[in-house]
Amino acid sequence: MSRFAIAAAVVALLSLPIVSPARADSVTDFIVKWDPDHDGTLDMAEINKAADALFDKLDVDHDGTLDMKELAGRVTRSEFAAADKDHDGTLDKSEYESLVAQRFHAANRDNDTTIEANELRTPAGKKLLQLLD
Repeated sequence: MSRFAIAAAVVALLSLPIVSPARADSVTDFIVKWDPDHDGTLDMAEINKAADALFDKLDVDHDGTLDMKELAGRVTRSEFAAADKDHDGTLDKSEYESLVAQRFHAANRDNDTTIEANELRTPAGKKLLQLLD
């Protein structure tokens, strides 16, 4: 390789922008994981997929319901009681999804059809994430 080629390569390398390997935060990671259309937001269908996946993971006895123990502090007793529409002491998937929808709407400050990262970083958004991640 000639001196000119080496010099040109060095100049080219030095002109590249310096990019530090910034670690994405957990909210960004969560959105990337559940955002198949890559629009940077999560709609209710995408939120429900995340909720269903966590529901299945938390349902350790595989009975199709979650009790307070399986939810491990993700909801208060009063939230649980309000979501337990059939008063059987458990939440089935539809009851769980209703609770998720309530938290989605509480976190959706701009009242559009999607949740953005800034909304997930609010107290209401963090409560929503408790049911999704």
